[in-house]
Amino acid sequence: MRWLHVLIFAGLAASASAASHPNPYTDLADRARSLPPEFAADALLRIVGAPGVTDIAWQRQVIEDAFHIAAGGQQPFARHSWNGRPTGPLDKAYAQGLDVCTLQCRAVHAMLAVDYKKARELFFEMPPPRLPRISCDDSLVDDVSIFYTTAAEVAARAFSLKEIAQDEPFHLLLRYAADITSPVQVAPVASMLSSASIKRQQLEALVDSLAGAIGQLGGDDRSFSAAIAGGSDAALGGLPSLCASHQVDAHPLVDAWHAYVARHLNGARCADSAALTPAPSGGQAPSASVDGKAKPTDECHSPECLDLGRQLAKLVIAPNGQVLSVTEESTGDWGARLRQYLSALTDWSGDDDPAECFAWKSHYYSLLFDLAPDGPGRDLVLSNMLAWLQQNSFQYNHRVEWFYPANALIIRAFANSATMKTTVRQLRQSADPVIALFAQLEQLFPRSVGETFGLL
Repeated sequence: MRWLHVLIFAGLAASASAASHPNPYTDLADRARSLPPEFAADALLRIVGAPGVTDIAWQRQVIEDAFHIAAGGQQPFARHSWNGRPTGPLDKAYAQGLDVCTLQCRAVHAMLAVDYKKARELFFEMPPPRLPRISCDDSLVDDVSIFYTTAAEVAARAFSLKEIAQDEPFHLLLRYAADITSPVQVAPVASMLSSASIKRQQLEALVDSLAGAIGQLGGDDRSFSAAIAGGSDAALGGLPSLCASHQVDAHPLVDAWHAYVARHLNGARCADSAALTPAPSGGQAPSASVDGKAKPTDECHSPECLDLGRQLAKLVIAPNGQVLSVTEESTGDWGARLRQYLSALTDWSGDDDPAECFAWKSHYYSLLFDLAPDGPGRDLVLSNMLAWLQQNSFQYNHRVEWFYPANALIIRAFANSATMKTTVRQLRQSADPVIALFAQLEQLFPRSVGETFGLL
């Protein structure tokens, strides 16, 4: 596999760098490089941003390694619900920042503080996003906002005064303003242009270029519905107002967008998104042909999953509908029922639907961990959950999804390390190298509440 060759090359480069530039995090970085690509890249970027890392040459090498290693990740882009609502137990997995685009953009951002020319070079290695069509069966759409945020940052910070005088930042922005293939790109491109420090004539050219790209835009209904979720004109953001303040005619842009919206509303729609479509400015939404709709992912469907859900409810909810108290959950009878339930959860193999099994088994374990009182009961849930994650084959082809329950567990444990000492210790000593390293990183370089809040 290509990513293995990248890892070997990065390891050789790192060894040479470490020999001449030793620092306390070299061994940690070497451990990170041995992980699968998305985890290796994420860990390297966290390590290189640690306080006290001042070796510029080492930083440059580690950031470049992270950028190239990230290319081997399984998920090309971040994803989110098409309507902004939670879609199920794993809908937050794709917001962990472990997709190729996000990791590489993070590397570019880190490199800007070290070597702006190298940052620009790395960014130009990234191809413009090419987003696949999303079917009505899917509930998630691609999110490439970070790509265009990074493009704006590169335009603002990665050019010399001479290059700025030669309009090179403008040409960078022009390249991406004219190259969109999905309606979900319109809003981030409009935001990119709105944030740019450019001349009036340049803004006019960029807006005209975006209008021309919108005029050729097709796209699927899922992506279209995500683009207009905040209102039919929400995708353009503040760009029309910016144009007005710079005396740039925004009518061609607005007209192109309205024409696209009207054209799509008259085309094939997904049944669930068609029912929620806001009316375009100045009129009613026209009728359209209707296709299928997304399979609900906020509820399970197999008999085993439904039965385990009912058993869990009986385990943690009293007959009066209230969650059992800590005292009630500390009895010997409840402990016996907990062991019986964990045995049933362990036996659920989910051979008929591995994705559903993994998603809901993770969900049930996490609920139990949160609701069990501190002590033997919670320790038992933790050991069962870790044993299952550590030997789970789902991670081979679904690494981002597999890591989410472990990541959430790490966040909870280290946010309450004083009362979860056993959990912290077991995470640090996990037999899985990804879990063990990320637990150590959380202890050494704890993420802020802002970085983790959306994942819980």
